Amino acid sequence: MQNKVSYVVIIVLAFVCLVLSLSIGRASDVSAQKNVSSLEPVPEQEAQPFGGVAVSSEETKNFLADEYVTSFTLVLKHKNKDAAYKHLNESRDKILTLLKKRSVDSRAYEFSSAAVKDDWKYTNHKKIFLGYVASQNVKVISHSKQNADSLELDLAGLAFVDNVSTSSRLKNAEALEVSVIKEACKKASKLADVHARSVGAEAGKVLSVEGSSMVEKLSSSDSVEVLASIAANLSLVGVENGGKSYVRVSQSENKKFLADKFVVVVSLSMDGADKEKLFKRVSERRNDVVQLAKDLGVAESEIDVESMGLRKKRDYEFYSNDSRKDAFRAAQKITVNFTAKAAAAAFLDGMVGMENSRVLAARPVLKNEDSLRVQVTNIAGQKAMSRAKAIAEGFGGSLGKVVSVSNKPENEFGRTVLGARGGILRKARAGAAYDLMSNTPPAESGMNIADSVSVSAYLAVTAEIE
Repeated sequence: MQNKVSYVVIIVLAFVCLVLSLSIGRASDVSAQKNVSSLEPVPEQEAQPFGGVAVSSEETKNFLADEYVTSFTLVLKHKNKDAAYKHLNESRDKILTLLKKRSVDSRAYEFSSAAVKDDWKYTNHKKIFLGYVASQNVKVISHSKQNADSLELDLAGLAFVDNVSTSSRLKNAEALEVSVIKEACKKASKLADVHARSVGAEAGKVLSVEGSSMVEKLSSSDSVEVLASIAANLSLVGVENGGKSYVRVSQSENKKFLADKFVVVVSLSMDGADKEKLFKRVSERRNDVVQLAKDLGVAESEIDVESMGLRKKRDYEFYSNDSRKDAFRAAQKITVNFTAKAAAAAFLDGMVGMENSRVLAARPVLKNEDSLRVQVTNIAGQKAMSRAKAIAEGFGGSLGKVVSVSNKPENEFGRTVLGARGGILRKARAGAAYDLMSNTPPAESGMNIADSVSVSAYLAVTAEIE
């Protein structure tokens, strides 16, 4: 009897253990399933459609030019460097006489820095020295097409004048650009209405807008193109959108100032068979250059003399069998800073007579460029706000407060915004050709070096539309 009871107890316990093990197994399975699912990526929700209508428009108008810029180059060649430079000065005097005879205001023309370069040709794999080429670029403003054509005709009779061309531009295109911007905004609004109604909806207020505008700097025809492009996002009536409206514009500005410092860079280069003698010859010529600068009142601290380079010439640097006798080349660079243009011009005149020397650069610079850039930045800011105001009014609103401002161009991936001109701005350029001086007239003496410097600024502004 006792054995039967034991068997029954064992069977019952075994059954209980089986039930418990099954329960634990199910719990483990559920737990494992939960752990696995928590590690799997949650499916992305479907992107919500944009709550509005996106449109873009473009407006282009041509306006009759009221100013013409004639550009040309004085080119004089001679075997002797002194003679080439002298002939360039004589030719420039003839141009000045011509301009005076035509009653051209001295503020309406500009001469870039003169240049004297070696002239070579290659024949039968030989490099043959032809002499020197002295050149200088000139820009002249005329206020009528008739005067510009007449000037071109006078220049055509001068053998030393080359590359004559005339382009047109607008003296003050600000108001015209604003009017074209507003027309582009109106086009965008109408286009948004058309698109919205085509699907049974109605366009509401503008949410954000940006674009690009451009006034053709120099045109090859008698008219100048003004272009504005707008990309806007507008809400749809009945679709909730509590966001504010914004306009984003950018503006680049470039202005010229009279230089108050002039930098002349000179290169000395000599060939020879004896390195020691060659070193001495270049040292003597260097001393001549330094002394010339000092005689013109330049302090020694304003003269930078780089280390001399002395090396064996490469094969391609031998242009004849005779030149192979001079197997070595010594070179040295000297930079001189002048505070007076007359002294810089006199230095250039003196350098022409020095053999084995060449002027690499003669450029005007500004001592207080940072403070002048503040002025240019203020002009860019005023123009940017003017364009932002035009866009806001073009969409029936008014310009609100500024929410951001930056000097970093936003068109790094090919996108342009209002007022931007082809991307990141270059550094200030000396003697820029297109924006001629409109302040102090250039003096006739020392016109072998430019006397103005371009300063640029860029601003990107975002403001609210109320």
